[in-house]
This record gives sequence, C-alpha cells and structure tokens, in this order.
Amino acid sequence: MKELQQIQREAPSRMISYLFQSVRNERNLMMMVSVMILMYFFFMDIILYASLQNTNLLDQKRDGPYSPFHPLSIKLIMTDPASHYIINPTTEYFDQITQFSNIFYFITPNVISTFHLFLGLLAAKFVSSDSLRNRRLGVVIYEIRSWLDGYDGVVYRSQSGKSLYKSNRHTFGYLVDSVCDTTAGIALCFGCLFYLWKCPPTTKTTTIPEVLPWTKPTESNIQTSGEKSNSGKPSKNIMFFKVLCFGLMLALASLTWDRTVESYASVLQKKLETTQQTELQTTVLHSTGTWVIVWIWRLCEGQAMLQMILIAIFIDKIWEFLNLIQYSGFIILGALNIFSEIHIRHAKLIIGM
Repeated sequence: MKELQQIQREAPSRMISYLFQSVRNERNLMMMVSVMILMYFFFMDIILYASLQNTNLLDQKRDGPYSPFHPLSIKLIMTDPASHYIINPTTEYFDQITQFSNIFYFITPNVISTFHLFLGLLAAKFVSSDSLRNRRLGVVIYEIRSWLDGYDGVVYRSQSGKSLYKSNRHTFGYLVDSVCDTTAGIALCFGCLFYLWKCPPTTKTTTIPEVLPWTKPTESNIQTSGEKSNSGKPSKNIMFFKVLCFGLMLALASLTWDRTVESYASVLQKKLETTQQTELQTTVLHSTGTWVIVWIWRLCEGQAMLQMILIAIFIDKIWEFLNLIQYSGFIILGALNIFSEIHIRHAKLIIGM
C-alpha cells in the first residue's frame, strides 16, 4: 500500500521529467510544436465556420478591437491559416498597441514593401547556404518578411481609414506589393536551387546486370556488371526543372487564387437588388459546398505553398518536398479551379445573377 502511494506521488514529477527529456530532442520538439499549431488552426477554423454562418459579408465595419472573425470578407476567409491566425492578429495588435502607423505616418506601406523585399533577397541568400543552421536562419528571415508583408496592409488600412480586409487592385500600392511579393518568391526558389546545386541529393542507384554477349556496351550505352548506372545524384537540369515546376505552381496558385477571390466576391459580397436575391446569396454563402471549396483554397493558395517549402527547408527536406509536389500540386490546383468555376456559375444561377 505504501509503495502504491509512493508511486502515485512520484507520477506527476516523472511525467514532467519525461516531457522535458522529450523536448530536449530536436525532432520531438518540432513534432510537439507542429501538433500544437495544427490543433490551433483546427479550432480557429471551427470558430471561423461558426462566425461565417452568422454573417452575410455585407455592410461590415470594425467596431471595437481587432478580431480574426469580424469583419469577414471573401479574401479573409480564403487566406491561408498562418496569415489569418498568426500574422494578421500579431500585426493588428502590434499596430494597436504601439500606434506605429499613426506616430510614424511618413513610413508608407510602399516603404515597408520595399524593405520586406530586401529581407526576401537576404533570406534567399541564407537558404542557398550548405549549412543547415544558415538555411534555418533564412527561413526565420523570410517569416519576418511575411510578417511585414501582412503589416504593410495594416498600415494601409489604418492610414486610409479602411477596415475591411480586401484588395484594392487599381492602386499603385497594390502593384508595388505584388511586385515585391513576386520577386521575393522567385528569390526563394533560386535560393533552393543554388543550395541543391551545391549539395545535390543522392538518389538510389541500381546495379546493372551483365551485358548480353552479343551486345556491345558502347552500342547499348550500358556499363559493365557491378558498376553504378550514374553517380547517384540528379543532374543540374533535373534539379532546375523541379524547382521551376514549383515556381510555376506557386505563380499559378497565386494568380488563380486572386481571380477566384474576385469571382466569389462579385457573387457573395455584392449588394443585390431584391430581398429574395439577398436571401439566396446568404444561403449559398452558408452552404457546405462553399465552405469546402473555400477551405481547400486556404491550404492551396500561394502563401500556403510558401509556408510549406519554408517548413521543408527548416527540416532539411527540400528535395523530398519538390518530388512530392511536382505533379500532384498541378493536379490539385487544376481540379480546384474547375470545381470553383462550376460552383460560382451554379451560385449565379441560384441567385439569378
């Protein structure tokens, strides 16, 4: 009995000791942090879904402190989770607490965009290093760039008096921000490419069987028995092609996401003439199909893909990630765009637009 009581008293301390020992292991620490972040995104998505069911996206204005669930817009609910639940809240709270945009009113969003472009180029330089520590530092710098990319929008909305999270496409600032984002993304891709060229990944090689007696090695381009078919490393052209595929995929995801946001906004975030149309519009907005398509876009848009490759860089799995997404990414994006177009046309028919 005394031994059982002793074990019960020591159990909490043993659990805490085991937890600290697990955290000391880098892999375990990454796993724990990843699980916590995913759980955070999951619960926040549940709250977002519930909030979306109680709004119609029309005539929304911010009243009170910042909330990631009000006011909602098509662009916001289609934004990737990292931007929506981490970058946006921290930038908003930072500006509210420090009043940076009001005190330093001469620092315009374009100035911030130019500075985060510089950070993107610097991050790409670190990512191209053959040192894992430097590559991880490059990831941290690029995440700071992403934070500033979100913050320039906060400064714009604060200085212009606009509270709704949406793109103002016909402005010079939108062009500057787009150019800076695109250039930083291209630089990151080149950083990955230069790293792969410096430290080419090894691939599995097979032993070539003996050449048939009537076949000359020079004619069949086959080496003799026991030799490797190649050096075990992909050529620079293959590495360039895989990085190029990801770059094109990133551009396709960004462009089609932007177009889809605009298309959905023209259907679900537009004032209609009759009350009946408005009710049908709200019904489509609250439908399961709309939520599923919007949620998948949150995981496939350009910023989400950038977060994926940054994670791959941090855990030293760039080559594996590029191989995984090389073709599957295009298939997923193609199918998502097709379903989105069908859904938008179906929504217009239901509403009568």
